[in-house]
Amino acid sequence: METARKKPIRKTKILFILCFTLLPVIQWLVFYVYTNFSSIILAFTGSAGEFTLGNFARFFKEMTLETSELRIAFRNTFITFAILLVTFPLKVLVSYFIYKKIPGYGFYRIVFFLPTVLFSVCTAMVFTRIVGVNGALAQSIGDWLKLGTTPDLLGDSRFANITVLLNMIWLQFPGDLIIWSGTFARIPQDVLESGQIDGTTWWTEFTRIIVPMVWPTVALKMVLLFCGLFGASGQVYLLTGGQYGTMTLSSWQYIKLLEHSGQYYSTYGYNYLSAVGLLLTVVAIAIALVVRNITDRYFDDVEY
Repeated sequence: METARKKPIRKTKILFILCFTLLPVIQWLVFYVYTNFSSIILAFTGSAGEFTLGNFARFFKEMTLETSELRIAFRNTFITFAILLVTFPLKVLVSYFIYKKIPGYGFYRIVFFLPTVLFSVCTAMVFTRIVGVNGALAQSIGDWLKLGTTPDLLGDSRFANITVLLNMIWLQFPGDLIIWSGTFARIPQDVLESGQIDGTTWWTEFTRIIVPMVWPTVALKMVLLFCGLFGASGQVYLLTGGQYGTMTLSSWQYIKLLEHSGQYYSTYGYNYLSAVGLLLTVVAIAIALVVRNITDRYFDDVEY
């Protein structure tokens, strides 16, 4: 029996496919390939348009200055990342308790999910009102520390950084809770019921059953966390504008770019910021690859 010949693809079908793929391809070429390629070129471009390594030299020189704003941004970024790293297992644990439907889990879910429904500007405005001078929180802190006046928690260098970090911790839970809830829902109930019959405690179930079975997601989240090492920021720009010692790397780059927008080769122009971004990207990728290698080497994936 002869094999049936494949029907030729009609020109109208090819045109139909091109109509759906051409626009995304053009968008990818313009906003990803061209943008990233041009930023790499700018990183090696001087004030007169010549090839130079001065942008990178300037970055390392600025890092040696004790009063450098860039050093403050690095310090706050590392502090922010350290908090994200420490709270990572806590977010998984909280998601586990909500997944187990502890008393009041519906209320907790609404409280954690509510900020994701609102715009970031709205959440920043609400948080600013909560910690403002006229709020009960600021007054209580002023009385507790016996300051004599009500402190401005977002306008005082003694409290601003801590307040911004607390805001970041609050807003970090919702997205992860959504991801972990969907991940835990895929675990077969037969496995959990078998553990309950054997008399496992909640801690044993979490560490010996839940975490190993969702390890691919844990590993992926860890890699993504380290990929965003230098982007750890929170709502710094919305809450303080980077003032009062709260500057982070991402907010520093954004603010400096806004200050000198339109000045192509300015002091803090695109060329210098492109060099900083290129260095941070290379370091972040190297760290992420190391983390990925560790998670793949010492832990096995579980299929179910």
